[in-house]
Amino acid sequence: MKSGRSTAHGLIRVVVCVAFAGGCGSSPSGRQSLSAADGGAGSDGASWNDEGGSDSSADSDSIPSIGQTPSPMYVPSVNGTCPTMTTGNVVFSGQTWQLWAGTPTADQHGAVLIYWHGTGSTSAEPTFTIGQAQIDAITGEGGLVASPQATTSQGANTGNGVWYTGDFDTADQVVACAIDQLHVSTQRIYVSGASAGGLQAVRMAYERSGYIAAAAPLSGGVIGVPAQQDTTNMPAAMATHGAQGSDVVVIDFAQASARYEADVKAKGGFAIDCNTGGRHVSGPPQISPAIWQFLQDHPFKVKPEPYTGTLPPVFPSYCKIQ
Repeated sequence: MKSGRSTAHGLIRVVVCVAFAGGCGSSPSGRQSLSAADGGAGSDGASWNDEGGSDSSADSDSIPSIGQTPSPMYVPSVNGTCPTMTTGNVVFSGQTWQLWAGTPTADQHGAVLIYWHGTGSTSAEPTFTIGQAQIDAITGEGGLVASPQATTSQGANTGNGVWYTGDFDTADQVVACAIDQLHVSTQRIYVSGASAGGLQAVRMAYERSGYIAAAAPLSGGVIGVPAQQDTTNMPAAMATHGAQGSDVVVIDFAQASARYEADVKAKGGFAIDCNTGGRHVSGPPQISPAIWQFLQDHPFKVKPEPYTGTLPPVFPSYCKIQ
């Protein structure tokens, strides 16, 4: 799917795109539109990180500081030489990624958000799905948003016809270089994506559960449940999707999201379901601030769970704790 926006009376005009094959029609602005408003791991007794600092939230008194959460023990190491981590298109191990990179100060440990785009879309997709304001918030604290342009086609297809397991190896290098150059927090590494990219994001949450803290797929979920890298960590999940029978492109993404949420809970994780009642990838831009809030509030293995009962007011009313 390709992203782009045109406005009329303050509303985002959107076009439905094919999720697995093909592309999108052109918007009046000549750009493409993404979504459809109409349509061994450390245990809890592992070593503790001393980076300090606390994430903001609507209920900051109940949310532990980063220093109170255990450090992941599958953090990737740099393979070879890192390119310079700067905003723009950067090549990692032969794969081009679009980066939005901050410039951290000495006492900053920002977040990393790995983002996988949908079929026929581009690496610029997170400017709409995550939103430029949220990207600016991540880079403003010295963090990184990174989105690959295209697959390496290495390894096994992850069930979406677009991305492959070999792409996770390159994502490892992106994360490792961000830790090395931007000094990001190893406890604040997140993943998101839309449609085929949403399926890829969920697959990464399983296959890189050794360092992924939380996942926020848009019209994603699971087709078959993948194996976990770290069975002691089920990354927190915020699954946004449309209505069952309406969010359908080859598969029903409402059903795929429900399977994902159920498995997260079965494995001891925390899940939020955001059913927009619309069609495919129908959450943005309304849902975008809540995605970033959710990620901020869920560093690696955060305990106790910061959301109990009522969600912070930034969440749309259709989001529910599972």
